Amino acid sequence: MRESEANVEWSWSDAPLVLPLAYQPREWNAVFIAFYIAEYSGSKVYVTHVLEGEEDHDFEERMKKDVAELAAALSVKYEYVEVTPSSQPPSVEEIAKALVGTAQSKQAQAIVMSAHREPLFRELFGRVSDHVGRTSPTRVVLVETPQEGVQIPKNPKRILVPVLKEQHPDPYIIAAALTSSASVADVEITAAKIIELPPTVPLDAIDTAQSLRKEERAFSLFTSLAIKTLGRLINPKILPVMEVGSDVARYVKDRGIDVLVMFSGRETGFYSFLTKDEYEIVSKSPCVVIVTLPSVVSASG
Repeated sequence: MRESEANVEWSWSDAPLVLPLAYQPREWNAVFIAFYIAEYSGSKVYVTHVLEGEEDHDFEERMKKDVAELAAALSVKYEYVEVTPSSQPPSVEEIAKALVGTAQSKQAQAIVMSAHREPLFRELFGRVSDHVGRTSPTRVVLVETPQEGVQIPKNPKRILVPVLKEQHPDPYIIAAALTSSASVADVEITAAKIIELPPTVPLDAIDTAQSLRKEERAFSLFTSLAIKTLGRLINPKILPVMEVGSDVARYVKDRGIDVLVMFSGRETGFYSFLTKDEYEIVSKSPCVVIVTLPSVVSASG
């Protein structure tokens, strides 16, 4: 018990956050989440814009006004940073490099940025967020908006932390940050251990499967540590599925979940840094998905 607690960091520092913005309407989910994390950890936000030659100044002014109002409401300090890349228009790699470089120069503890569903080819090879996720040495928080127009509620009340493989404190910390101003009675945070069953095994068989009892106890222990250290009630559950993406999406819809928060270990493969199951959850989710990626140091050690 003591060893488990010693190996888990249940808080972020007050080091800055970098929030990349291209000043597009669909980036608001990332703005909202970055500022709530900053309020929770006492961090400053560097709102970073990489100049691409053609700028939508009208929407830039509207977004800056909204950012100012949110920052004032949360009492969060922020500063705008503009980066001029070497070529115009810059490539995806150049934009990602500029963002990672800004995070390093500001000694930021995390990059919090927007990510969106794109055509398959662009998803696999061209998204700026994917390049940042693969190359940044610091923690990255990707705010995925799977369906156009989906927006995180102002006061999210139902949050799901799906756990596929290893458990990590970052999703629990973000869930706590998003609900820090709400009373406990108003919020339902569920941590769900996803268990994929063979097609021949009925879903209700998990209740009696002896081999899963030990895993369930370990999962509940980790959740109890989160409750004790973060001061938020978190409900642990085992969620048996046949098809990970579809069944998790169905659970999210049935339970009226407002936002998913999940951890990815930056594994490499066909689905960029996401595993196939992680990709399926993100792409099929009916709500915003926050994907936390560890720093390179913690990922390797």
